Amino acid sequence: MPADNVLGGDATGTALLGRGASRRGIPYVEAMNLGVGRAAFEAALEYAGLRVQGGRPIIEHQAIGAILAEIAIKLEVSRNMVWQAAWASEHPEAVAHPSTADVPPQTIARVFVSSAVHEVTVKAAEVFGAMGVMRDMPMHKYVHDALVFLHAGNATARKLQIAQALAGYRQSPTPPSGT
Repeated sequence: MPADNVLGGDATGTALLGRGASRRGIPYVEAMNLGVGRAAFEAALEYAGLRVQGGRPIIEHQAIGAILAEIAIKLEVSRNMVWQAAWASEHPEAVAHPSTADVPPQTIARVFVSSAVHEVTVKAAEVFGAMGVMRDMPMHKYVHDALVFLHAGNATARKLQIAQALAGYRQSPTPPSGT
């Protein structure tokens, strides 16, 4: 990678994507995940315009149009959540809703975006039909990457953190066994 393409010096990239980013609440991981979903959507949209079935492009078929519309909606909502989390990282004083005061907007965005992008990539692969699961097609990688984002960072623990904040309690740490 050319040095001109590196942001902020040699170690900045690692710091941005490591623990430093999550402590500050900057949604870098969520934005990367959103990029995977967007790439899958664009590939499906292009393919749907090229593939002809029944004498017309499949994008004109109601079922394919409905899938692409659902994908577009999920991506737009996800993008707005990432933007909101990014804005909140710059304006922590403005995030003062009592039900989610203990949950950073980045956590909510990470849980939602990872789930939405996984659904988006699977639906985009459906547009390709059987070609969507072939390893030499880009869809295979998009679905794989979405699964990695979905399972990275312990999504179950993040959902528990949100539930605890909503219910107004904290789970006590589990005592070590044998005591």
